[in-house]
Amino acid sequence: MVRKQIRIVLAEDDVIQQSLLVSWLKAEGYHVDAFDNGLDARNHLSNHWADLMILDWDLPGIPGDRLLTWVRARSSSTVPVIFQTVHSDEEDIVRILDTGADDFLVKPFDRMVLLARIRALLRRFNNTASDSRQMIVGRYLLDRANLSISGGDLMHTLGTKEFDLLWHLASHRGTVVQRQDLHSVVWGWDGGATSRSVDMYVSRLRANLKAIGVEWTIQSVYAKGYRLNMSDDGGVNVDASRTNRNPSAVPV
Repeated sequence: MVRKQIRIVLAEDDVIQQSLLVSWLKAEGYHVDAFDNGLDARNHLSNHWADLMILDWDLPGIPGDRLLTWVRARSSSTVPVIFQTVHSDEEDIVRILDTGADDFLVKPFDRMVLLARIRALLRRFNNTASDSRQMIVGRYLLDRANLSISGGDLMHTLGTKEFDLLWHLASHRGTVVQRQDLHSVVWGWDGGATSRSVDMYVSRLRANLKAIGVEWTIQSVYAKGYRLNMSDDGGVNVDASRTNRNPSAVPV
């Protein structure tokens, strides 16, 4: 079995600092998407999801705090975020945390400290996700205990793989989830480019949602993967502790 590779988005405009951080992270086995411009990072995040983000405060294009505000407004807003900054004043640190950062590091910082902070955040967020047995998505409730989707008079049970696909797509609603990531998350292995397992189960999931009248669409994104779009209002949030950021869709 091949373990899912952790994806980290790094936004750092200092070329030397960015190169150093990328080398540290890749040496630990992380997949890194690095950007020197806040706008480029936002454009990437519009169609991709990340397991963790490392943001700099003073980014060209879009400053780090505005980028983080945008991230927190999206359905995948529970991604853990570490802010790196030269600003060490208490007022600046409070602003960083109030904007939605989960941790911060004042430059310059030690490699081992950064890696330890990353591991701690990933453990905390992974434990939260694994403990979530129910998730409210718009008007519907997803329940892991009985693999069901329910809302109003509706109560429908899905197959295990279909439910796991729906859960993961709903957790990243509005964001493209790459096919290989669905393989890793749902099947726990890297199926390779020739495998059609994901496509087959997505097709079955689409048919199920249509048959029971759930007006969500699973969009195919060419050469990338799938994106769940919902016609009803409300976003998705996978961490109940963050309900103030996106109150219409939370785990229970």
